[in-house]
Amino acid sequence: MLLIIGIILLLAGGGFYYARQQQLNKALDIKYYETSSTQEVTQLYNDLKDTVGIGSYSGNIVELVGVGISEHPLTAAHSQRPALAYESSVEREYEVTEQERDNEGNYRSVVKRRSETVSEQSEYVIFTLNDGSGSLIKIDMQGAKKDFMQSVDRFESEAPRGLNISFGNMSGSRTIGYRYKEKIIPNNAKLYILGEVNDRSGELMVSKPKEKDKPFLVSTKSEDELISAAEGAAKWQKIASIVSVVAGVGCIIASFF
Repeated sequence: MLLIIGIILLLAGGGFYYARQQQLNKALDIKYYETSSTQEVTQLYNDLKDTVGIGSYSGNIVELVGVGISEHPLTAAHSQRPALAYESSVEREYEVTEQERDNEGNYRSVVKRRSETVSEQSEYVIFTLNDGSGSLIKIDMQGAKKDFMQSVDRFESEAPRGLNISFGNMSGSRTIGYRYKEKIIPNNAKLYILGEVNDRSGELMVSKPKEKDKPFLVSTKSEDELISAAEGAAKWQKIASIVSVVAGVGCIIASFF
């Protein structure tokens, strides 16, 4: 048993180390790129588009900061707020009675609280970024790492109206209520954008880079907040990695005695 636990801890340590590297890479990407204006990006494209041909332009990764605007924003599912993107869910919280066996071999009834997701929804729109420089540029968020704002996290006893719910754990359970969750990127929010500028769609926009290892981020956080969060996460993941590896090696050694 100790050998198995040790192996699991070593694998967990490797996972924490990989996650740490991802966070450090994210922080380095954000630090590496200098913020451009949409006017600079647009002017460069206008100077080159006739040479390369419309639809063939694939520029560099650009860092932009501005206000995201859509004339036809989404209506977020739970908050009903105008949004450029949102993710929402409904979870059923319930109690179920289970039989547990104690150390003496006796069984007893135990009531446990659990939850299951009964509805999920995710939408986004292509929007325009305005940084006040005089030019606008479109942003297509498909495939982007999105940093949302929490807009709803509430508990209600009643089921959502008009929702056809199929319970996976209905037998022997008692429904307590429903947890409504929602995250949004609001319309007219100040945003940080890191992605590839191109005209593959026939018009200039920032979208998912062709190269898989290139960053693509749309965030409601500032550049400083993003760097601080990434470096903070990397710090704790380093500690978790070391602890997991040391504990795993200890378990493996102990298993031979």
